Amino acid sequence: MEVSDVPSPAEDAEPRAVSVSILKGGVGKSTISVNLADRLAARGHDVLFIDLDPNGHASYGLGYESAYKGDLSIGDILLNGDDVTFGDVIYPTDFGFDVLPSSGSLEMVESKLKNVSFGDVRLRQRLVEPLLGDEYEYIVIDSPAYRGKLSDNGLVATQNMILPLTPERESLAGFKRTMERQIQPIREQIGLNILAITPNRLGSRIDQRTMDRKLVEDLNRNFPEHVPEYARITPEEFEKIDDGEIVPLPKPGIRNRSAVSEAFSEGKPLGQYAPENDQVECFDELARIVEVGGTNHD
Repeated sequence: MEVSDVPSPAEDAEPRAVSVSILKGGVGKSTISVNLADRLAARGHDVLFIDLDPNGHASYGLGYESAYKGDLSIGDILLNGDDVTFGDVIYPTDFGFDVLPSSGSLEMVESKLKNVSFGDVRLRQRLVEPLLGDEYEYIVIDSPAYRGKLSDNGLVATQNMILPLTPERESLAGFKRTMERQIQPIREQIGLNILAITPNRLGSRIDQRTMDRKLVEDLNRNFPEHVPEYARITPEEFEKIDDGEIVPLPKPGIRNRSAVSEAFSEGKPLGQYAPENDQVECFDELARIVEVGGTNHD
């Protein structure tokens, strides 16, 4: 994909914060978060990427190991807002978006948030509200893979989320846990929008009874309003696939391409590492979904 091929921003795009979140590790949250931030920036937006996961996978991947180990961090914003400025902890990247790295002290910060007043809204009050719409049009948060003060802060701060799911039973169980233990309780207090549920790391054929087929079929049956266009297959289309009437076979979801993992290991978003890769279009669609606040399926 050449620079000239990057889609223009949606006409009805609005400033928005979003968390990429699910109570399950190993489903590609960091990869999706980084690539979402990159494609929003490629569409001409000012973007901040926040790594809220204590393991710092995205921060290390983008080359911010020293910041992860540094003296000042996002924790200082959350706990000691008057003693640190945004410029102390936010860094520019070579990819057109800024990054607020994770920190090795975030587990300690999580523990302290349990004992402060309004601990669930610190991120919203001290970061998102001051920056969203003024400094940045979009804020993308890579959330921890467990329920706690940090992941709750991410959802309360953004009130929008994208859920990635991989074709494995434990991923679907993580989705159920997220709905029951986090989304529903938070929705009882504030608005929380699911912008998209995206299948990720798919590789098997969908004309066979694989976990890939089950994931795509279940999402389109039970949550069609949240499925991105690149993963939409109707029941009628599945029947035609099974009857051999659709050739070549669709390849729904974000695919398990080697370039995606190679890009991350090289410290680059996919669009910077391999702009011609077919999966860049999926991340561009996720960027459009964030711009307009949902899939907008009729």
